[in-house]
Amino acid sequence: MNLKNKLFLLLIFFIVFTSYNYNDQKSKFSFFFPIKEIKIKGTHAVSLTKFKAELEFLRNTSLFFLDKEAIINVSDRYDFILNIQLSKKYPNTLKILVLENIPVATEINGKKRNYLTKEGKKISYTDLKVYENLPVIFGNHNNFSSFFYKLEKNNFKINNIKAFYYFEVGRWDVILKDGRTIKLPETNYENIITEIDSLLNNPSFSQYKIFDYRIKDQLILQ
Repeated sequence: MNLKNKLFLLLIFFIVFTSYNYNDQKSKFSFFFPIKEIKIKGTHAVSLTKFKAELEFLRNTSLFFLDKEAIINVSDRYDFILNIQLSKKYPNTLKILVLENIPVATEINGKKRNYLTKEGKKISYTDLKVYENLPVIFGNHNNFSSFFYKLEKNNFKINNIKAFYYFEVGRWDVILKDGRTIKLPETNYENIITEIDSLLNNPSFSQYKIFDYRIKDQLILQ
């Protein structure tokens, strides 16, 4: 038998014996590197138990012929999942690293509540302990991602923020966890963000609860 025929027979053998259909469960089972273990890491907001249960259809299918599209279809059902990375550990282990969207605030608009990432992506709210201390956003805003970017860019201490209030005129109030309020103007507030930290940490200003910058080139303290 020549080499070409041997390769052809080997291919037929490979196709026939690597998988078969079990019609009752409409599942594919493989004898060729069947998946016996699914390891998932990186879940903080996503329910590991639920996510893993939804991937059980992969068990006993071929690790070599992994159905990546089916896995992505499952992950797309989760708002918190930004991306997933798959790796194979032969002979029978599938590893999945979950990369999650990370919210930076909880948005409240009327009775509706969402998590919000710094890119502006909204995630359906679920009561999660890992994100229970996020600052809260009040008001019908449309520029939070831009505002948050400027805070980060100018090294404002985000962890000190308790809440953001957005006003229809287009400006923000920032409420700190120590009870102090910073009232920002509608525009040109980046220099204020840069300088405010030194004022907040200055003992001479410790008695003031409101830092009002709404009037151009003025600071009103209360």
